[in-house]
Amino acid sequence: MVEVTNAARFADFVGRRILRGKAPPGAEQELVQAFFGGRKDGFFVDVGANDPYQDSQSYHLECLGWTGLLIEPLPAYCELLRSKRSARVVQLACSSPANHGRFLPIQVAGVHSTLEAQPIAIGANATSVIQVETRTLDAILTDNGVSAGFDLLSIDVEGHEMEVFKGFTFDRWRPRLVLLEDHVTSHYKHRHMVRNGYKLLLRTGLNSWYVPEGEPYLHSIGAKVEIFRKYWLGLLIRRMRYRRSSD
Repeated sequence: MVEVTNAARFADFVGRRILRGKAPPGAEQELVQAFFGGRKDGFFVDVGANDPYQDSQSYHLECLGWTGLLIEPLPAYCELLRSKRSARVVQLACSSPANHGRFLPIQVAGVHSTLEAQPIAIGANATSVIQVETRTLDAILTDNGVSAGFDLLSIDVEGHEMEVFKGFTFDRWRPRLVLLEDHVTSHYKHRHMVRNGYKLLLRTGLNSWYVPEGEPYLHSIGAKVEIFRKYWLGLLIRRMRYRRSSD
């Protein structure tokens, strides 16, 4: 059984209680392992896998014995993933049905590389632009024989999430947990998740945690306040800060 001493400060996954609305990035791996009860046989889909280790949402699970898909468009990172990781590497970018099968320009900016016109991360700058092949996430999962109801979906595509969602059918795949990078400069991603039957549990760093709405989790008053502050009270100031950084 995984040690949950630190995770227990933020959530009681056995009792289905969320104690805090946000946790630091350093607590994320322990929290994810606690969510899955220390399982050693899970399956992940890591969209925007990027570096094999740095900020990886799936490496710590792979170390436990999990397997899954590492979906990554940049050739240099795919080479590293194939040499350093055991999960299957899929060298493709995820996008919408309209972009399916096309080659699109990607702004190469290390872990902040993006199919958007410029990196979303404050202070990130592209060093080059290359063409990468795109597919819908639905097609990639089907082609690789992924079963519905898989454990973890991690999406970190630096601002291209809404295009990825256009090519992903939540009703078909129904992952148990979705880790979605969201700088929360709008509510588009959150509303999309809610419309597709998912609810917000908490945040770790820039990642929002979503589970199917039928899961009986209860939030403490403190957790509700932290989430309200992040998603509503601080929205305008955050939007202005990101806009200034892109000027």
